[in-house]
Amino acid sequence: MRFVLIVVLLMSVLTIKAAPQTAKEPNPNTPRIADPVQFDEWGDISFCDEKARLDNAAIQLRHDPNFIIYLVIFGGKTACVGEARARGIRAKSYLVQKPGIRVQQVVWIDGGYEDTVRTDVWIWPPNMEPPPAFPALKRNQVKLETNCRIKCRACHR
Repeated sequence: MRFVLIVVLLMSVLTIKAAPQTAKEPNPNTPRIADPVQFDEWGDISFCDEKARLDNAAIQLRHDPNFIIYLVIFGGKTACVGEARARGIRAKSYLVQKPGIRVQQVVWIDGGYEDTVRTDVWIWPPNMEPPPAFPALKRNQVKLETNCRIKCRACHR
């Protein structure tokens, strides 16, 4: 009797394992999980050139109207006090003047300090944590200038 029971169990296990697995076709109506994309990055450029880059980000945002543009702005080794903030406000103000871009779709983040001024542009899905900023320099490694206006340092050399 035990022998018959063992044979029946083995046959049922082998039958289950031998059954072909059918893969389900993905449903085209199921929303896809979107990944954040670093859309662009630039250094110390003129505001005229920056506006062209921001225009490209605005065009991309129109393709993904629920997404958010994150501008992560890093001050350079020599920076004006509040430079990342001023650059962030300037870029956001420019972007929200574009048709179809809402104020809540553009967020700027002070990324800290790098060797040179840098802006990272991320096109980010909604309901995700903002992109992280990993500054290369500590505050005590930076020379902060006062009474200066935000400008393109590379443009005046």
